[in-house]
Amino acid sequence: MAAVRLIAGKGGVGKTTVASALALAAAGRGERVLLLSTDPTGALGQIFPGVGETVRSVAPGLEVVELARPVVLARWRERFGEEVYRVLRSLLPVERDVLDYLEGVPGLEEEFLLSYLLDAVDSGRYDRILWDAAPTAGTLALLEAQALFYDHLTQAHRLYLKLQGYLKGADPTPLIESWRVLTGRILAMLRERTRAWVVAQPERLPVVQGLELMEALARFGIGLERAVLNRVLPVGACPGCAFYEAKVSEQRVWAQRWRERSPVPVRQLPELASPPLTAAELERLGHLLGEGSDADSHA
Repeated sequence: MAAVRLIAGKGGVGKTTVASALALAAAGRGERVLLLSTDPTGALGQIFPGVGETVRSVAPGLEVVELARPVVLARWRERFGEEVYRVLRSLLPVERDVLDYLEGVPGLEEEFLLSYLLDAVDSGRYDRILWDAAPTAGTLALLEAQALFYDHLTQAHRLYLKLQGYLKGADPTPLIESWRVLTGRILAMLRERTRAWVVAQPERLPVVQGLELMEALARFGIGLERAVLNRVLPVGACPGCAFYEAKVSEQRVWAQRWRERSPVPVRQLPELASPPLTAAELERLGHLLGEGSDADSHA
């Protein structure tokens, strides 16, 4: 089964660039790679033109997909919609549009977004999956909703088992149990097969949020693999420029905080004059980030 690498951090710090670079570098080493974005403001289409909700091959060994809410909910309807409607119809006088209401149930979208990831892991098509996640708050909400959904399903399953003798019509317990099993498998995938890279820029808010995210991921049981410090300004590039020197000095403070408090090695990337948008530029960036790089550092 494929290994999953979660790329997370505050919005705008370069998560998508880092994820794309790692994906291209892994494909260049001969791995079969899926680059998957669940960021609602994702920018994979800017790096790989034409990429959208359908898996597309963009380079030898590399497939890319950008998931959106409509795709996830359509997947839920296809997989469980009819069975849910049949159960509800046997208990209440509802019409099929009740499914529109159920699509807003907390945890449901997250459940089937992650089930897409689980299916990709189980498919045998890939050696590695790079997961470009939502910004910090969205990533934590997704993980917390998943754990909460599992707890609710467990309680619902126990309740319906107690009421089973009083129910008339379709029995919802097999459906609830199937969701509970699916959620349990997703949680196991996150905790056993997923490793996180947290990305920040050397500024106050990205560093503070990134460190909080590392702590939250560790509490959730997702192992940390690397911390990336992106867009670091070179020292001495503009002698006598007061603004530039002040910016570099401020970056040093937050870069030091990042290195001191990161529980994993830090990999540093420089500020570039223009974003690396070609496959060759991204692959070179991926090699800087890749395993065995000399860019690892601590305080």
